Amino acid sequence: MAEAIQTENLVERSLSESWNVFKDDVVLYVITSLLVLVISAVSLGLLSGPMVVGFIKLVDKRIRGEAGTATDVFDGFSHFGASFIATILIAIGVFIGLLLLVIPGLIFAVATAFTFQAIALDDAGATAAMGQSYTLIKENLAPCVVLLVIVIVLSAVGGSVIFGSLLTTPFSLILMTLAYQRLRATESDLTSPR
Repeated sequence: MAEAIQTENLVERSLSESWNVFKDDVVLYVITSLLVLVISAVSLGLLSGPMVVGFIKLVDKRIRGEAGTATDVFDGFSHFGASFIATILIAIGVFIGLLLLVIPGLIFAVATAFTFQAIALDDAGATAAMGQSYTLIKENLAPCVVLLVIVIVLSAVGGSVIFGSLLTTPFSLILMTLAYQRLRATESDLTSPR
């Protein structure tokens, strides 16, 4: 019962806060999302990691009330090594997992869902960030799966509508960033001495 309440609470609060963050700066997030998508596509996905990290850092700045512009997305290049290596490792892991009857690839993708948040917000290295993501998801499996299903549905809807991804991509990244921050805060509350 406690797990169901936690799942509902995390999902509901993350969705609500994400919507508030998104609607307050919708133009900024759409322009930044376009920048991320174009640069990721032009680089054949090789720069997607640093660009996503930059987007997460921009979201974090705006949540803290600091000013931000679309060019702040390039701040992700300060974590180029970690984000680039994480992108390669996740792509290889998912690819190999998909070759092994699909399910292992999906499990690997779910387990690494918070990798770029850990790089952007906790300054973690590639493998440490993947480990942090795995631990958070393992300890909070139900709410994380619900959030990831929401993100997948949003992405599918956004991809099926012309320019829909320009709205669903930033909202999904904001949602995952806020969820990560909430899960990390909950984890530190549980591990701190009383």
